[in-house]
Amino acid sequence: MKGSAVSLLLTFVALAIASQGQQPDPKPNLSGTWIFSAPRSALKIPAPNSMALKIEQNDPQVKFSRTQTYGDQNFNWNLDIVADGQKEVVDKQPMYTTDTRAYWEGKSLVLDLKITANDGTKQTDTVTYTLGDDGKTLQAVEHQVTVGAKGSTNNKWVYEKQGQ
Repeated sequence: MKGSAVSLLLTFVALAIASQGQQPDPKPNLSGTWIFSAPRSALKIPAPNSMALKIEQNDPQVKFSRTQTYGDQNFNWNLDIVADGQKEVVDKQPMYTTDTRAYWEGKSLVLDLKITANDGTKQTDTVTYTLGDDGKTLQAVEHQVTVGAKGSTNNKWVYEKQGQ
């Protein structure tokens, strides 16, 4: 009886140790104010004169606030979303509607946007945010496809953390 109890205890200990190795990798915290770096980016579109991206991450909640400046015009974008891949945020603008989901793929946060213009044109835009190993850079790889158009567009946006 004692032998089977010890054997059972050792089995539980072995299972506990094995399950620790199977825990998912912790998600990086993308929180901070990120400043766009045009020289480090690779864009197929004109780069903004300046851009700041603020991310507030309190898992599973993630808030984005971005200001892009082109010439003398500022364009603001805000998103408050749950990164569970299930909940969708619908944003109705005067010229288009965007349905957005967010989810984690390993250590990268993915925004999956479905955009419908008022004229019926549809576009998908998938943006994958990955924190650099140094924690001081953020890369956003964007893949856009417009339904009915030829090909797709890929952009790599690189940001540097402000106040390091």
